[in-house]
Amino acid sequence: MFETQKIDSFFSGERNLLDEEEEVYISRRTKVVRFLKLFLPCLTALLLGVGVALFDFDMSNDTTIAIADDEKIYFEKFRMKNTVFEITERDNQLSTLRADVVEEIEPGKKLYTLVNPDAKTLDKGKLTTLKAQHGTYNQKQQILELKENVVANYNKEVEARTNSATYDFSKEYGFGNEKIVGDGERGHFEADKFTFDKKKGIGTLIKNVILKSEDFVLTSPDKATLFLNDNKFVSTKATVKKGKDVLKGDTITAFFKDTKTFDIDKAYSNGHTEIYSDGKKAFADRGEYQASTGLVKLFDNVKIVDSNGYTATADFGIYNSKKKIFTLEKNVKVKDKNGYTAIAENGIYDLNKKTFTLEKNVKIDKGTNVITAPKAIYFQNKDEFRFYDDVKVTQEDNVATADSGVYFVKKNIAELEGNVVITKNGNMVRGDKAISDFTTSKSKLIAKNGGRISGKLIESTLREKKDK
Repeated sequence: MFETQKIDSFFSGERNLLDEEEEVYISRRTKVVRFLKLFLPCLTALLLGVGVALFDFDMSNDTTIAIADDEKIYFEKFRMKNTVFEITERDNQLSTLRADVVEEIEPGKKLYTLVNPDAKTLDKGKLTTLKAQHGTYNQKQQILELKENVVANYNKEVEARTNSATYDFSKEYGFGNEKIVGDGERGHFEADKFTFDKKKGIGTLIKNVILKSEDFVLTSPDKATLFLNDNKFVSTKATVKKGKDVLKGDTITAFFKDTKTFDIDKAYSNGHTEIYSDGKKAFADRGEYQASTGLVKLFDNVKIVDSNGYTATADFGIYNSKKKIFTLEKNVKVKDKNGYTAIAENGIYDLNKKTFTLEKNVKIDKGTNVITAPKAIYFQNKDEFRFYDDVKVTQEDNVATADSGVYFVKKNIAELEGNVVITKNGNMVRGDKAISDFTTSKSKLIAKNGGRISGKLIESTLREKKDK
């Protein structure tokens, strides 16, 4: 139980075994301490080397390393080069944000300033890129703010430029409050502000909007919304100009062949639709345009106003922008400043020939004077109507019929030719030509080239007996 050797050695003055063991223990501990003193600096240098290799830390004068109370080493403010952030958006698609230089604004806040930021995000296989000279990134909120020479590119189809923009990766939403200018292959747009909703695939241009292609110019003081996935543009209070033709509407929805060219394939107008062409104005509640045919269809409360002072209305209208022809259908009515009214089932207004053709049940009223015919053509340059086939002029007490006729609007006179017959109070006369004065409501017959006037006259007394 007792080690007698150690006890004897202690009293005899021989070598102390306890001290010997302690010396051995101290020697071992000294070796361990020496090893740690040599190994720890090497390990520290190795870790720092790995950190520099992986993260390319730029240890500037502003960058400091401090030892906290718990002896953990951290960077108070770091600066990194060629850094890439990988961001998972709401739709679980991966977006990336790269910058030449990334520097913390506040330690531990995950707020960074960026030099030459470059962001990339996907939407249904279509790539959107954002570039700028400077920017800031809030990693917690996933908000990127870009400044100076901001360039956005959508799927290599449309490129837009502005001076500042903000994009929220978490909401997949961006906006800018400075002027934006953009271009496609053969298209151009401008606006004072913009928004971009990636999830819905919608870009909105706000205030003083201009959209151009090779064929047309669309402007709006309000806004225009581009549905990128549908190649569709919806603009409010919009005006579309194509050559000398102008189309306006409370809301115009245009479908493009593609967003590279902005060439309109078809368009729809709702509310206060207006067309201006060669001094003519057309109005309707709704309108449709087809680029392939060049036709604009007008629906509900259709009205054409001519600069010479007459107005035509109908239930339905078609404007052929290629041939410059207005076609009116159903309940066509024309009112003139000279006081006449013309009605028909259909009407064709040729802007090139400056003619207005009325068809089916044509009727023109001027006071107590009425002209009817199956067909009539108004010649704007001459200010006259020509009537065809079974023309009839009705005045206060007489009726004149003929094969054809002309109504001179300024003279207020109708001339009839071909099988002319005038009937008044039962008396009937025939001649080559008749002139009906709408001012006096009287008509007269004229014989041409030595012809004769013939007829059947009934005396009033004989007529009275006959009536009895």
